[in-house]
This record gives sequence, structure tokens and C-alpha cells, in this order.
Amino acid sequence: MPLPRSALLALGASLLAGCSMTGPTNLRVHEVSLTGGAQERLVWVYGTLGAAGQSGTGLKIGGQAVTLRAQVRDDLALPGTLSVDGKSTFRQPLPATSQKLSVTRDAAGLFTVAPQNGASLAAVYYTDGSGWFRLSGVNGRVGAVPSAGLRGAGQLTDEEGAALGRALAAAGRGQGGLAVAVLNDPQPPLDIEPAPAETRRTALYVLPGVTATPAGNTGGVPFPGSGAGTGQPTAPVAGGNVNFTEVASGSNANVSGAAVQTASSAAAARALFGVAYGRQSGAPSVPALGSAETLVGVFLGQRATGGYGVRVVAANAQGGALTLTVAVQAPGPGSITTQALTSPWTIVRVPGTFSQVSVVDQNGQPLR
Repeated sequence: MPLPRSALLALGASLLAGCSMTGPTNLRVHEVSLTGGAQERLVWVYGTLGAAGQSGTGLKIGGQAVTLRAQVRDDLALPGTLSVDGKSTFRQPLPATSQKLSVTRDAAGLFTVAPQNGASLAAVYYTDGSGWFRLSGVNGRVGAVPSAGLRGAGQLTDEEGAALGRALAAAGRGQGGLAVAVLNDPQPPLDIEPAPAETRRTALYVLPGVTATPAGNTGGVPFPGSGAGTGQPTAPVAGGNVNFTEVASGSNANVSGAAVQTASSAAAARALFGVAYGRQSGAPSVPALGSAETLVGVFLGQRATGGYGVRVVAANAQGGALTLTVAVQAPGPGSITTQALTSPWTIVRVPGTFSQVSVVDQNGQPLR
């Protein structure tokens, strides 16, 4: 016997209710969109799992059903957040956008900021890979003060700003300076089911490869901890008997494969810097060489994303042969990387001239 229409409606309502998402209690969602050098949206989900927490709690983010569980161990995992499908955050690719700003840094340590393509900027931050600074303005020539990562950026919490700052500093290391602009026009919010009690949105534009020539260093931004930029040879390092000074480093060399290039004359030094900086504007002046000095450029070769870098950690000379030992940096699994082809490089200055130069990694294997 067929069910009455009223019974069918009641059954349908019951099924729909059974399919709706319940989500955790105290649900809060914090979104940050990264465009420019990085193109993805990160979403932190805050909340408390109920009795079913061990088996996971359902949620829909942007129409996609996800499972929330206890947070995992990850650089972006924060107190009070839940894991999303086994990851610390929900991540969604974003399309490329037009350039939002240009930033340069001069020898006095001041910055020149210029918004691009009608961008409305709320704030601009800068890192050289070792620390963060907040610029004192968003247009023209401005100063900077130290900052705890991206603290105060948009609607990020202090913990989110610190964690994202660490991730972006690591992603930009080896690519020169990195600027991050806070935009006044965040991405449209994601549809969340069930609706959260709180939603925060922050829009950031990431600008890698900021041209920088700090006072006392005519060759660019050094790798943190390299001892570069002092203008004097570093102390001998363990395992090496040749002093070296890092002169410059970057991420956009005009080479596609691993290579080594030396220069012991002004003309050769100009050619070396031409390969390192390619067609980049604002390249620093080529440093003068002494009568018995050599510049050595180490080129890592083309990489598909940012997050890669190379630096010299030891130098050894035997007769006319010089061996440089390098540390190669690569992005870790799930880390934030700039989505652009890069070609990392570093240039060091060593005393003496050499008929043969080779480069090995920290395992003694030739650089590839």
C-alpha cells in the first residue's frame, strides 16, 4: 500500500536532516588568500570535537566535504585548530592575479613602495629570510620596524601571523628579499556548512625577489648566518682552509642547469653578474676585485617553484684546485612555495686564483 503524501514529505525531511553537516562546536573559520608569488587559499578551522571526535566530524568547505579530526603536527598547526582531511589547514589553489606592488630597498636601508594596477594596500611587510619588518607606509620612500612575523596583518591572529611569517620566510629564502602586502580587498568568502560562529578573511600579495642593497653590502642580500656582507673574509670554517665571503645571492639566474663560473678580472666579474641577475632591473654594481682574488658563482639550476636555495659552507684549496662545499635548501612537504620557475645562485669571494674549481654538496657529491 503506498505511503500517504504527508508520510513521504516527512521521510524526505528526515533524510535531508540526516545528510546535513553538524560540524564541531565553537566552529570558527579563518581564511587567508595568498596571491602573487604564492597562489593558494589557506583555511584554519577552529572548534571542539564531540564524542565522535575519534572518528572525525564532517564539514563542507566551498562545497567540498571534509573530515575534521584532532590536529596533526605541522608548522601551520595552531592551538585550538583541527586537522582537515589529515592536514593542518584546508588549502585551495587560486588563479594568478596582476602585480599589486613593487618594492625596492636602498643602501640607507629605506624602502620605496609603489602600488600597482590600482591595488589598495593596508600594510606592507618585508623579510630577508632571517627576520620580519613592517614598513612605515604603503606608498613612497618609507622606513621599517621589526615585526613578529606578520603580526597585525589583516584579520590574522598573532599566532597565525607568526606561523605564516615563518612559512613565507622559508619559502622566500634564497630568492632575495620578500615583500608581503596586506590587501584591502580579500577573496570572496568560502561557503561553509554548517555556518561558523566566526569568519575572518585576510588577503596577502607575495612579492619575491625584492632588490636590496643594504649599506655595507654592494652585492645583494646574504643568506642568514653566512657571515656575508661584512666586507671582510670570514674566519676559516671547519674542514676548510680558505676564507670566503658571500657577495650576493638570488633566485633568478639566467641558467637552466647546475653550473660554476669564476671571475678574476673586472670584465669576467661583469659577465658573472650578468648571468646571476639576468635581465633583472636594479641589479647592484659589480664589486671591485683585488689583484689576487676570485669570484665564484654557484648556480643550482632551474627549479619548478620557490623554496630552493644554495649557499657555500666551506672552501678548501690544494694547489691550484679549489673545492667549495655547499648546502642546498629545498622546500619541505606541504610547505608554502612561490609558484614560479626559479634558478637559485650564490657568489662568493675567495683569495687567490685557481685553475680548477669544483662544487660538492655536504655529502661530498658533485653538485647536480
